Amino acid sequence: MRTGVGAARDHIRGAAVESGFRATSSDEECIDIEVPFSLRKRRRAARLTAAVWPSARGADVAWTADPGPLNYEHLASIEEKLPEGIMHYHGIEDAALRAGLSLGGRTELRVIVRALARDETVRAIGRGYLNETAGYVVLTTRRLLVLAASGLGSETLVDAPCESIEALSLGKRTTGETLRVALPPGPIMISRLGHGEGHGIVKSYREEKKERARFAPSSAGHSLAPGPRSP
Repeated sequence: MRTGVGAARDHIRGAAVESGFRATSSDEECIDIEVPFSLRKRRRAARLTAAVWPSARGADVAWTADPGPLNYEHLASIEEKLPEGIMHYHGIEDAALRAGLSLGGRTELRVIVRALARDETVRAIGRGYLNETAGYVVLTTRRLLVLAASGLGSETLVDAPCESIEALSLGKRTTGETLRVALPPGPIMISRLGHGEGHGIVKSYREEKKERARFAPSSAGHSLAPGPRSP
């Protein structure tokens, strides 16, 4: 979350209460949230615990549930009640703005974030088709991902480290931009990207590649000074 620890806890407590839950603080670091049973909503009673601690971005939150597995719908309900701009979405919003891509809301953001590592940042994004499957094309600081998104879940169709990409090229058709990705197993083609979306992915990839090459250690051997000759 993009705020200090104290403010993060206050926001979580307020969002939980607004969602119809009960929130109490068991200690300075944790918030206990009681989700009451609801026959009308077909909801079982549950207890969530949010542990909050400072991070470089502001505050990190780790969620646990008792009993049973964590119900992501409860977390989504709390997240929807948080103020705009509070959540850290790994640069997705900025990348979508640069591409002129409308993601439609926090549900789509959650689908993409779920596929990312904690310290991963999105550099460029688009929406297109791999074969006939619609999904998001996401270029991060580490990988190129193609995610088939539906509802609150997502399926990773392609997960290619940037170092494994042999070439990335852009094409244009009447149906939109196309992206050809050359990978060791074979090339893939992503079609029907919006205007500028494929261009942004290729441009960002090439910039990142130049940066990696600039800081990569030289593979050239160092010449040694000649030693004394044998008599």
